[in-house]
Amino acid sequence: MAKDSKSKELFDYIRTINTDNLPDLKTIFSNYNWNRLNADDILSELKMNSDEILLIDARSENEFNESALPFAINFPVLNNSERHNVGLVYKKYSQKSALWLAMSYADPKNNRLKIFLEENNASQKNLFVYCWRGGGRSSYLSKMISDLGHNPSVLFGGYKSYRELTRNYFIQENIEFNLIELSGLTGCGKSELLQNVSTELPVIDLEFAARHFSSLLGHIPYQIQNFPPVSNQTAFENNIFSQIYFNSKKVSENKSETFIIESESRRIGPLEMPEIIYTKLKEAKSVKIICSLENRIKRIVRDYFGDDLRGIEPMIITLTDKQKFFRQQLSSKVFDELISLLENKKVYEFSEIMIVDYYDKKYIDKGKIPVAEISTDNIEIAKQELIQIYRNDV
Repeated sequence: MAKDSKSKELFDYIRTINTDNLPDLKTIFSNYNWNRLNADDILSELKMNSDEILLIDARSENEFNESALPFAINFPVLNNSERHNVGLVYKKYSQKSALWLAMSYADPKNNRLKIFLEENNASQKNLFVYCWRGGGRSSYLSKMISDLGHNPSVLFGGYKSYRELTRNYFIQENIEFNLIELSGLTGCGKSELLQNVSTELPVIDLEFAARHFSSLLGHIPYQIQNFPPVSNQTAFENNIFSQIYFNSKKVSENKSETFIIESESRRIGPLEMPEIIYTKLKEAKSVKIICSLENRIKRIVRDYFGDDLRGIEPMIITLTDKQKFFRQQLSSKVFDELISLLENKKVYEFSEIMIVDYYDKKYIDKGKIPVAEISTDNIEIAKQELIQIYRNDV
């Protein structure tokens, strides 16, 4: 009822506005001549030197949080509620009134935009702007930016063109790269090793792309670090594509790229690995990662609970929500003991039981004969060993 009331107020207000003399967008933008680039061009610019680029996403907060171009910063020319209202007027009243309303929302943001540009050193950077389809919002924000003395370029086709680029990438019959898989038990440091070698070697970090450690409890490490969840399959695929594109260290066109990747099942939390990546992973050479139980427990405690044990509450909530499953897997006696340990902040004891009685028993060896074995009890030594294996193999 409240929503209907607000809509009525909006339309009552719109009916009082005379838009007869309002110019159309073509006329408004006629004095501007922005350079328009496609998604390939912008990605190439970002890869060469992202520090010299300010990529501005003109879409609403919700759109941006769902998925965005790599390195983009959000400045909503219309925020969530404003976009909703403009869309409502466009559909149910008139296109011209919707344009007037959009402009009345956008123009007062001029001072905020000026501060935003100053804070992001816009005068020292190349500016690129995009919206959903490269239409009104990106052009109007570019107009506002131009009126403040800058010279932005606009992404032709907007975010939709970037999404089309990623979609087409994953539906190829074959991708010209190879994988080296890191396999091993839970807590042995595969993700940590992957992150450590990423400055030297090309990696694909599927768990980071999903913001999820794969298991039923896998959302907790990212949740306690305040990472927003990856909301859908599209965003997940965009994240993987971005990693492949920007992590590539290929120096020769005559040689296929080889990425380091962690062993994963087809599903990573609620998301699904693209088919072409999964096929490559099944064929990949494997490096087995091992670690002492003591260090595995320490790593699990660090990742799932944090220094201040803030992970205890979400862990209890998740276990309780899934208690039917965990009681079947572990027995009711063990489940109740685990909850008691968490309530008493005995996270090391909790983690040891989960590793030994649950994760290690769930682990499925893919039957591959590893090309090498690395211990992560010393992560720096492990990093150097993996780099050497990579260089010898590739």
